[in-house]
Amino acid sequence: MSKKNIPQKSVSNKTNKSSIAQTSQVAKLDRTAIIIALLVTFFTFLPSLQNAFVNWDDDVNVLENKNIEKLDVEHLKAIFTDDVIGNYNPLPILTFAIEKSLVGYEPKLYHINNLILHLLCVFFAFLFVRQLGLSAWAAGLVALLFGIHPMRVESVAWVTERKDVLFGMFYLWSLWLYAKWVKSDRPDTKLYYMIFPLFILSLFSKIQAVSLPLSMLVVDYILKRPLKINLIIEKIPHFLLSELFGLLGVYMLSINKSLEDVTHYTIVDRLSIGGYSFYIYMIKWVFPYLMSPLYAYLDKLTWDIYAGVVPTVGLLLLTWWMFKKNMREYTFAMLFFIVNVMFMLQILGAGQGFLADRFTYIPYLGLFYGTGYFYDQVRNNPKYKNIVNGFFIVYLLIFIFMTFQQIGIWKNGETLWTHVMKSETKTPLPYSNRAMYYRNNKIYDKAIVDFERALAIKKQATTYNSMGKLYFDSGNTPKALENYNKAIEMKSDEAEFHINRGAAYASVGQYEKALQDLNFGVSKDPENLNGYLNRSLLHFTMGSYQLAINDHNEYLKRNPGRYEMYYERGVCKAALKQYAEALEDFNTAINAEKRDLFFLERGKAFFMLGKTSEAQQDIRTAMQMGMDVPIGIRQQVGLQ
Repeated sequence: MSKKNIPQKSVSNKTNKSSIAQTSQVAKLDRTAIIIALLVTFFTFLPSLQNAFVNWDDDVNVLENKNIEKLDVEHLKAIFTDDVIGNYNPLPILTFAIEKSLVGYEPKLYHINNLILHLLCVFFAFLFVRQLGLSAWAAGLVALLFGIHPMRVESVAWVTERKDVLFGMFYLWSLWLYAKWVKSDRPDTKLYYMIFPLFILSLFSKIQAVSLPLSMLVVDYILKRPLKINLIIEKIPHFLLSELFGLLGVYMLSINKSLEDVTHYTIVDRLSIGGYSFYIYMIKWVFPYLMSPLYAYLDKLTWDIYAGVVPTVGLLLLTWWMFKKNMREYTFAMLFFIVNVMFMLQILGAGQGFLADRFTYIPYLGLFYGTGYFYDQVRNNPKYKNIVNGFFIVYLLIFIFMTFQQIGIWKNGETLWTHVMKSETKTPLPYSNRAMYYRNNKIYDKAIVDFERALAIKKQATTYNSMGKLYFDSGNTPKALENYNKAIEMKSDEAEFHINRGAAYASVGQYEKALQDLNFGVSKDPENLNGYLNRSLLHFTMGSYQLAINDHNEYLKRNPGRYEMYYERGVCKAALKQYAEALEDFNTAINAEKRDLFFLERGKAFFMLGKTSEAQQDIRTAMQMGMDVPIGIRQQVGLQ
């Protein structure tokens, strides 16, 4: 790439001891500043390593994500072709797959890696703003603010938000290289071309990275590149890639119906939401008050949201005024914030909230830069140096305390949703989600109370379905059926509701009703694994072994990593006297996980194939593993 329009610096071949000493001193200050920022950030977020997964998207991204069950070609292909509830972020999902292969579902490693990636973001943020001319201590302040600001917590302490810290690392790495390229004395095309693959990795981590070419233009501005059309032309590949991923993101959201929750808003409503969000983020940059994991959409917007357009317009006019006055550093601070937050203002609208702390992860770097520049200007005045240093020390200590508090909110599902309830009293979501946390932990009495509170706020089919699951899990099938019926009355074509009711009918011996519900559910949603699982069990119970095998086949076609299904298919094949085929399934199950029941059934299949010694060995293994094998089976295979 050519940079003829960049003023070139004269290069001197003269070096002396004083310049070498000065360079060494600058490098020492840089190391000191970034080490302090990294250490403070690390210790501030250290409590997050004790946090569990939370029942808010951690389930679909990690715990229930069938694409991360194995690291093979088939699963890798699925990771890069599937979305997760409308979000296309395959690279974070790939990291989850790697972690799952190492530690299963033990959350600590997931949290450790989130923190490591955040520390890398802090490191690249420091390098980036140093390239933009801040002193070492001002850059260290920016890195500290980026690292410990309470609005960071959601991106670091929430496993699902791996996409923030991962995209942020590649994004900030790209910007550092770009600033370095712009400032270099001689054009270095290799340096420039390194940016593009980092940009791709950033986009594969989170589509928010589409703003990178705009951020590059803002960097051009602060580094005083002449504002000409060639600045855009040289970034055409980046703009094209941004457009491609942006359209992909909208498509993924639309096919997953993630845009439906806000379709009742008019264009004026949506613009008002965007304006309100913009100035609220500006306020929370200075003082992050009332932080919540959820800022739920309102059925009807309040006056203050409409009024939010006024301060936002004022802030935009202020940015224009600073631009006209050539206040380049402060203009850059605002422009960087604007180009990175504008895609996150929910004007299009998606998801369940119109604000989110995590949306500021990269945008705030611009405002932090403005803070660092202000610090540089004031601390150079001996009159104010001690005052400003004291102020920022106190300010940072307040942030550290607030961040500690905020990290505790993400400890588990109970702490998360209990906190949300403090500010979100008109939406059933926190009550139903805390109820599901209680249900999953078998605290059924508390779960029922929360579900009833959710229904008191708003009667929803999904809540009745969740209550049905609660009663089914706790052994109260009549109450489960009652709630499933209410869910189906409200939304009769929902496959999951019929599949759940089918399982409940089957548990009380109403097989025909169960089969009718399960058939309907599978026909409406052929990708619902529970449908095939429950129907296969029903077919087995009814003695329809071939139909059960058909369901096993459909299940394993979609999720080949569930090895219990090979065992169950093997049992059905054995019931049809297909012992050789059953043996293959039992072998597959045992190779994946050695269970006493697997060995018992394989031993029986070996015996039926006339392989008595192999049968005896498997039966002995089952007994050694603690199984009380019936004496009839032991005598049959020749064991006493």
